[in-house]
Amino acid sequence: MRTRLFILMLGLGSLLTTNSQNLGDFEPKEQRGAYGSRKFKSKDVYIANFSVNYQLYNLKTTETNGGFMGRALSGKTKASLAVGMDIPATTLQQITDDAYQNFIQDLKSKGFNVLNGDTAANTKYYEGDQRFENMEMSLSEVPGMITVYPKNTVFFVKGFTNDGKKKQGGFLGSINRLKNDDGRNSITSEIRTYSKLSSELNDATIINADVYVLFLDVKKPYQGRGAKITANTNLRIAAYEHVKSRVKNKSFTTKIGLTGKSKEKNYLCVSAIDFVSGKHNIGSSPLGTYTGVLKKDLQINDVVGKEKIQAFAKTDTDYIGIETAFGKMYRADNISVENTALIKANANKYEKGVAQAITKFLEHHVNEFNRKFF
Repeated sequence: MRTRLFILMLGLGSLLTTNSQNLGDFEPKEQRGAYGSRKFKSKDVYIANFSVNYQLYNLKTTETNGGFMGRALSGKTKASLAVGMDIPATTLQQITDDAYQNFIQDLKSKGFNVLNGDTAANTKYYEGDQRFENMEMSLSEVPGMITVYPKNTVFFVKGFTNDGKKKQGGFLGSINRLKNDDGRNSITSEIRTYSKLSSELNDATIINADVYVLFLDVKKPYQGRGAKITANTNLRIAAYEHVKSRVKNKSFTTKIGLTGKSKEKNYLCVSAIDFVSGKHNIGSSPLGTYTGVLKKDLQINDVVGKEKIQAFAKTDTDYIGIETAFGKMYRADNISVENTALIKANANKYEKGVAQAITKFLEHHVNEFNRKFF
């Protein structure tokens, strides 16, 4: 027996008609590695990466195996939950473009000299890399998310993997991606190499900014008297979170994992801004580092209604059986449940709320970086 259910999202209308956004408690922090003296010799800065990752969907599946236990036969169960967010791509691009321009202006207002992207075009660090002035949005970087880069901005990329992801610099970055352990671990591996680029740019500070906007809390699948998945809507800037979703690698039409065969992938989402400067004469460790993160998620309120969405396939069990000439026979159906929900949010309110949260995060850490070292 196969059951397909479509979730009706109740209560969103009243919650989406408020006129203003507000943010939850903002608790930033500096993420320190090895302690010691840190030096930033120059107010020249070079932005090696600026990206915002927007969660647009999540697909999870859990299942239980049936079988004969004691005097009862249980059928197999399978529950799938697919939840999507209805936000136009143009809105996501506008948020990213505005956030980047605000970021540039904030740096300049504090006396930093923002170097043009092509300043590093002839460095050994980017030798052989591909130059992009308008990086396209990507569904390949993070499962269930679209990665957006600011338009009319030069970035250099080492290449792309077979499934469309950017290749990360550093030995550990490649290893992590081979182990399906993408995310902050791989990104940090590349950031460790920024000291080499800085040394070629007269100790300019190299910046990486990477922000994750999530809208779902997916609970760990339950497997008791059946297969069960529960998710709660929760719009926020992620502090530190492992996100899992089923994705398709090859076909673009099924890449998001909502149709066809797919596999679950894991990604560590850490919203962070990194500043790296200089290089020691011995080794390649930097002279100065600052990494700004969040202690906890930054909530974006009054944009998406608080909803609980669930897929539950209850186990069919036959305890009684039927007497036949050949003995007692048991029968239990296999149950498969698929729940689908599409959350419609007001694009203007989403834009204002998310933009406000990103700006708050970036401005705080630019201010802290400037206050501590200049």
